[in-house]
Amino acid sequence: MRHAFKALVAALFFPLTALAHGPDAVPDAPELRRQYGEAFQAYQKGDYVTARTKWLPLAEGGSSAAQLFVGFIYDNGQGVAKDDAAAAAWYRESAERGNMVAQIRLALMYRAGRGVPQDRVQAWVWAGMAARKEDHMHRIGRSLQRELAEVMTSDERAEAERLLGERAAQH
Repeated sequence: MRHAFKALVAALFFPLTALAHGPDAVPDAPELRRQYGEAFQAYQKGDYVTARTKWLPLAEGGSSAAQLFVGFIYDNGQGVAKDDAAAAAWYRESAERGNMVAQIRLALMYRAGRGVPQDRVQAWVWAGMAARKEDHMHRIGRSLQRELAEVMTSDERAEAERLLGERAAQH
């Protein structure tokens, strides 16, 4: 089971699927959409400084895909110093907007204690948020939840289920 989970998580290493997730994933305005596209092209070419420069105002403006990519840039130290706390903060911004890739990445950060305090409950909750819709993120989220449940106490599991219910009701 661990191998299947690792294979699924590997698919998240390059978050192209971010484009399709969340209601504000890519900006609607033509100029902002053009800027997003330019950032994406720069990223694909390995010009991470330009990509971050173009994505940052979009991320600050609420684009969940841009937020995810800025987080990814910090997470991997692409054109910037690797910064787990900054990555986690951007993943959270995107995750709060419903981006399921960001929800999984934030869950993994909580599981490992990278950029945030290690917290199995929060990891389980964010994985559960990603697992709410029937798609590839559902399978990854459920797999991560099963893995976490194996090491969680019954009190942690009860708290995680309560928090997931509250968070899901807000979204």
